[in-house]
Amino acid sequence: MPDMIRPVVEYLQRQLGLNGEETEIALYGIRVIAYSFFGIVSISLVGWLFKCFWETMAVALTASTLRLFSGGAHSRSPLFCVLLGMTVAPFLAKIAALTAGQLPPEALFPVILTGAFLSLLIIYRLAPVDSPAKPITSQQERRKFRLLAVTVMVIIVIIQAVTLNLVLPPGPLLGITLGSCWQAFSLTRAAHRLAFFLDNLIIRGC
Repeated sequence: MPDMIRPVVEYLQRQLGLNGEETEIALYGIRVIAYSFFGIVSISLVGWLFKCFWETMAVALTASTLRLFSGGAHSRSPLFCVLLGMTVAPFLAKIAALTAGQLPPEALFPVILTGAFLSLLIIYRLAPVDSPAKPITSQQERRKFRLLAVTVMVIIVIIQAVTLNLVLPPGPLLGITLGSCWQAFSLTRAAHRLAFFLDNLIIRGC
């Protein structure tokens, strides 16, 4: 895939007189911003096309918020991370929308509670999971991120319980549960093996 970001950075290099190291930093920063923006837009668009926009937002925001503190498996390709996000989030959202439409109200809370318990257990045992790009260098830092991840998960459950009593649409509530379960899965060895396998497929296909 042609890199359309580099010409922008090269233009900035000429205009601002950046050296080689500064150019690479600028290139990395603009890539992160561009991929993040494209990821948000693509996930929203796919969710809208599949008529599960709010469920998609619930899945994506829950998973991304938890990921800030818990870390998890990731691909070496930022573009593939975007493609995975725009596939997984709407897919889980559609499951949430279809399932919520079939569940009676009294059955929704046990499902949410079960998903929350499993997610909380995995996050407590495994978080935070760092990466070579963002290593955790001390036990104190590790304990801090674990506490933050568990706290965010507890807040998410409280929000679900409160909004469930307000009789809000059940689809987004179930989307929150699936988003937290997906993020919890990303902490496991199975998720890391899957990411490694997919990365190797990409490399072989290049």
